[in-house]
Amino acid sequence: MNTGWNLHKLDPLSKLVVLFSVALLAMYWDTPAPLLLLLTVLLVLARYGSGIGWLKLLGRMGYIIIFALPLFVITAISVPGEGAQLFPGLPISVGAVSYAAAISLRMFCMFLSSVIYIWSTDPQDFVVIMANKLKLPYRLVYGVSMALAFLPLLEREGRVHAQARKLRFGRAPRGLRERAMLRRDSLVAVFSGAIRRVEQTAGAMEAKGFGAYSTRTYLREVRIERSGYVIMLTSVVLASVMMMF
Repeated sequence: MNTGWNLHKLDPLSKLVVLFSVALLAMYWDTPAPLLLLLTVLLVLARYGSGIGWLKLLGRMGYIIIFALPLFVITAISVPGEGAQLFPGLPISVGAVSYAAAISLRMFCMFLSSVIYIWSTDPQDFVVIMANKLKLPYRLVYGVSMALAFLPLLEREGRVHAQARKLRFGRAPRGLRERAMLRRDSLVAVFSGAIRRVEQTAGAMEAKGFGAYSTRTYLREVRIERSGYVIMLTSVVLASVMMMF
């Protein structure tokens, strides 16, 4: 159930402009404070705008921690920074830690904004509005929409496979070896499911004559409301002002 401001009702183009504005701000800022504030705003939007539960948010953020934590450590050690050294004998300064934290927070912001967009956007609405409003080739738009549709399906399939393996074992995995084997089997199952879905989708598209004509018609219609234009203009202006000051 979605509470608060419902991002699911907002058209995909308006949310895409906001997504690009967030990405520009995240790439422009190089200090931790504004990026931490931006991450807090995104967390609130993810929870109360997209309806993503806190546990699901923590689970998704856990994926990016796997990449952000090594990046933070390597950057803090290798990048020369200004300020006093934090640890005697190690070239880790306050400036280097600040820069490493900014890079890690930037990764979190861009990842979370993409999760919000995928979670709150219907792939069919994305296809219609990108092809009709932006006049993009529908072959390209369909490719992106399939990625938006397949990611949640593959995630659900991996979760179901992990639960099935847990039931067959009758207990939680023990030790690093069993955990590694479980993770490997889950990846193989998800990859096999992805190949199967791609084959089924390709067969269905071929049967319907996908790509035979340069243009196509749509039964579905997506409108950009006045609030959507206001949100697009506000996000661009706000991002420009923040980048200047």
